Amino acid sequence: MRVTLKMIAEKAGTSIGTVDRALNNREGVSEESKARVLQVAEEMGYRPNKFASALSRKKIIRIGAAYPEEPADFYRDIDRGFDKALEELQYYGVVVEKIRYKTQDPEIARARLAQVDPADFDGLAINSAGAVNVSEIDRFVAAGTPVVTFNTDAPDSRRLFYVGNNSRQSGLMGGELLSLLLGGKGNVTILGNFSRATPFIERFGGFCEYAQLEAPDLRIYPCSECLSDPALAAKSLIDLIARVPDINGVFCTGYSSTVGALQAVKTLNRRDIKIVGYDLTERTAEALREGWCGALLYQDPCRQGLQAARLLVRHILEGWMPPRPRLHVDTRIIFKTNLDSYMDPQHEWLQSNL
Repeated sequence: MRVTLKMIAEKAGTSIGTVDRALNNREGVSEESKARVLQVAEEMGYRPNKFASALSRKKIIRIGAAYPEEPADFYRDIDRGFDKALEELQYYGVVVEKIRYKTQDPEIARARLAQVDPADFDGLAINSAGAVNVSEIDRFVAAGTPVVTFNTDAPDSRRLFYVGNNSRQSGLMGGELLSLLLGGKGNVTILGNFSRATPFIERFGGFCEYAQLEAPDLRIYPCSECLSDPALAAKSLIDLIARVPDINGVFCTGYSSTVGALQAVKTLNRRDIKIVGYDLTERTAEALREGWCGALLYQDPCRQGLQAARLLVRHILEGWMPPRPRLHVDTRIIFKTNLDSYMDPQHEWLQSNL
C-alpha cells in the first residue's frame, strides 16, 4: 500500500501542509518538525509519487509509439491500447505521438524510424519488426532516449525491456491444441511470415518442438513463406492441398496467415481441416462461430500497447525497471464456447486494468 502524506501527518502529529513542505524541502517548517516528518516518512517506507510531481511541475512528457498500420484489423487493438494510455496519463502531462508505417516489414519500419529525431521524445515504444531495426533502436538510446519494444522484440538491441507475447510458448500451445483437435495424429502444415519477423520464427519453432517431443504422429509438411499477405497465404495452402489432399490440420503463426488459411479452406469447402489461428477480430470470431476455425490464440494487443506506454512513463518518472527484460502478456485460448466473453467490451477493460 502506498504511504500517503495524510498517513505521515497523522503519525507525526502535524498537518498535511507541514509534511508536504518538509518532504519537498520548502520554507515554512521548523527544523525540528522537518526532522520528525522525515524520520516518520522513512520508518513508514514512503516513496515520492513521481506522477503527482510531474503533474505539479506541469512538465510535458512526450512518448513516441511506433507500429504498423496493416493489417488494420490487428493493429486497431494496439491503437486502442495507446489511446487508453493517453487518456489515463494525459493528466500527468504525458503526450503520446503515434509514428506509423505501412506494414510489419523491417525495411519499411527502419526507413520510418530513420526519420525520427530522438530529441523530439522523452521515450519511445517501438514494434521492432525484427532484428533489422537494432541499429535504429541503439541510435535512440545512444542519444539518451530510452526505448521499450512491444509486440515484436529486438533482444540484441539496447532497449530497456519488451512487453508482449511469449512466442515460443504460443507455438508450443499451438502444437498441443492441434494435436488435441486431431487426436494426436495427422498431416499438418504451418503458415507464417517466417523469414522476416522473429515472433513467427519462434512460434514455428515452438510448434515443431511440441510435435517432436509430444506428438510424433503429426507429420509436418512445409508451406511457402507468405510474408504478411493473406492472399499469398491462401494460395500457398491451396497449392499444398493440391499436392497433399489429406492435409487435415493448419497452425497459423500470425493474423495474416490465419485470414489466408480461412480463405483457402472456405474456397475448397474443406471443413474437415482443423485450423488453430492467431488473434481475435470480427473476421476470425465469425470463422470460430461457423466452425471454420477450431481455436484462436489471443495475445491481447490492446494490453500490449497500454502497458508499454504505462511502464515506459514509469521508467522516465521513477527510474523504474522490471525484474526481467521480457514482460509477457499471457497467451489465451479462445474456443467457440468462450468467444462471447472476449467479444464483450467489458472484457477488454477488465484485462487492461488488472
